[in-house]
Amino acid sequence: MNLFKKNPIRFEGQKEIETQIKNQTDNVISRRFKILMGVIGAVGVVLLIRLFITQISQQEYYSTKLKQYNTSLFTADTFRGNIYDRNYKRLSYNKNINCATYYAVQNITQDDIKIIANFLVKNVNVDIKSVTERDKKDYLILKCKDTKDDLINDLITSEERSTYSSDEIYQLQLSRITSQMLKDNLSDDDIKYYMIYSKIQNCTSGSVVLLEGLTVKEASLIGENSDILRGVKVTNDWSRENTYGTEFKSVLGRVTSKKEGLPASTKDILLAQDYNNDSRVGISGLEMQYENILAGTPATYSLAYDSDGNPVVETVSSGTKGDNIRLTIDWDLQSAITDEIEKQMKAHTSSIYRYANNIYLVMIDPNTGAIYAMCGYQRDEKGDIYELAGGAVQNAFEIGSAFKGGTIYAGIKHGVINQYTEFDDTSSGFKIAGTPTKFSWDTGGLGRLNAAEALSQSSNIYMFYVATLLGGGTYEYGEPLSIRDSAFDQMRLDVGELGLGVKTGIDLPSEALGYRGRVTQRQAGNFLDFAIGQYDTYTPIQMAQYVSSIANGGKRVQPHLFMESFTEDDDGTKISLLQHQVKVLDDVSSYKLAFDTIHTGFRMGCVSGLASGVNGDYEAAGKTGTAQKVYEGTSDVWANRAFIGYAPYDNPEIAVACIAEALPDAGGGTCTTLSKYAFEKYFEKYG
Repeated sequence: MNLFKKNPIRFEGQKEIETQIKNQTDNVISRRFKILMGVIGAVGVVLLIRLFITQISQQEYYSTKLKQYNTSLFTADTFRGNIYDRNYKRLSYNKNINCATYYAVQNITQDDIKIIANFLVKNVNVDIKSVTERDKKDYLILKCKDTKDDLINDLITSEERSTYSSDEIYQLQLSRITSQMLKDNLSDDDIKYYMIYSKIQNCTSGSVVLLEGLTVKEASLIGENSDILRGVKVTNDWSRENTYGTEFKSVLGRVTSKKEGLPASTKDILLAQDYNNDSRVGISGLEMQYENILAGTPATYSLAYDSDGNPVVETVSSGTKGDNIRLTIDWDLQSAITDEIEKQMKAHTSSIYRYANNIYLVMIDPNTGAIYAMCGYQRDEKGDIYELAGGAVQNAFEIGSAFKGGTIYAGIKHGVINQYTEFDDTSSGFKIAGTPTKFSWDTGGLGRLNAAEALSQSSNIYMFYVATLLGGGTYEYGEPLSIRDSAFDQMRLDVGELGLGVKTGIDLPSEALGYRGRVTQRQAGNFLDFAIGQYDTYTPIQMAQYVSSIANGGKRVQPHLFMESFTEDDDGTKISLLQHQVKVLDDVSSYKLAFDTIHTGFRMGCVSGLASGVNGDYEAAGKTGTAQKVYEGTSDVWANRAFIGYAPYDNPEIAVACIAEALPDAGGGTCTTLSKYAFEKYFEKYG
């Protein structure tokens, strides 16, 4: 009995078992629920802490992030470096201009745009000279849509509307708008209005320049009415200007406008260099050649929006101005010589000068290649003349007897003559079977001459004998003459060592090579013409390099316009950055005998020969040239007139090359006159 009292026996039925299982399950659920609630509570606490950190502790960080997501950056060109002559006369610079610039407004309405356009048309001078006929057609379409005029809609038939896409219909409308329709339906005020209207409407992000060249009064008026001119701000910009207008512009080059932007030919390259599509860039001349020096570092701006959707522009970095360039050009000499060439061109107005379309003169330091002046004038088909200094690099001419120094050089170099070699220049001339007899300028003959005398008297006959020897031929009067074909190539190589018929390497983006006679014309007679400068053609800058090579005794020095780049500190002190280094492209100074002979001949030419009119106290040496030209349909003969020379003859410090195209006998002294003037102006200034 006692055993049962201590350990009572319980009889559990099905109900009791189910109750027990249920209680156990409830306990498990309860425990799990409490755990879950604990976890949720902990997560909530973590989230609250995180929220606190985000909103309070890191508020500034996330505000900055939000601002960045809603802010765009854009860049703008800074000032280019200026271009100066060797004496720091400013030739190219940046002109400050005020602009009305529109920054895209969020959710701008048509009424907003109309208010802006109307205000600017009524209160600001709107220049429409650059508006094209294509632009006007777009404006007329906009006007008709705006005024609900059916003028443009009536240009398209109902059948065409059902056949073509909207883009095709638009192109049809453009093609059917006539100049008369534009004249009758589009006033100047309409053009001004829709020019501004279309610029704003098409600017959905970033900015666009609406107007340039605002006066101070106009700029102030825009600023005072900023409340109604949503997104329009007065900004400072610049335009590239040349101090002396169009003079020397063909060498200085051109910079694109913002509207033009990057040139298609180099767009991809420039974009890879962090330029923008609307960046202004040099596309010709020195502006292009030294773009990497002249271009500044762009300024960076941020564009954000306030709560009303209005743009807020702030400066991120102001950028830096480009470096300045100092040229070798002496503007006093450049300007004076250019004026003299202009006088010559204006004097050549009668019909006998109808082919005299070009005059060029280059003044160069023969030892360094520094160009002091590069001047030129050209006459167009209408008879109008204009300054074209760049033509000295791009236009080529036969230079006549100015070439003969090259023939003597080749003859002595290859050992077919020496300084004592003599030939007879007689009235019989030089006769090859089946061809007209060739003479020197004095058909009576110049007598028996050595090499230097032949240069001073400009003997063609002497050069023909030298050419015959160079070509491996044997001359007999009236008999056939055979010349090796390779003689043409060899002569080109020889004179190329001095600068003729090869690119000089001048620091400009492009340079002409000149014309070379065809292989099919390699007859003996043509080789004789080659030897007197009446076969291939050469540019004035090649002539300048050629005479420099002779003057300095055989070094072909690269001609250059760049002297140095520099910047200025706050006090205006000039700080030199990069200086030009003299570059010798060929050195044939080992042929000293050849150059001594040429020097003697050139000096004799200026003392008592055909170039004596150029001589002065500066003691010049030089060679004239005359290359005859017969124009189709005429029987008259004109001639290119040339001069190459240097001074002083015994220690050359300056050289001159001049060419005047297709002059009659009356203009024969053009180049000697101009060259003498150039020498005098140089030595007046530099002693």
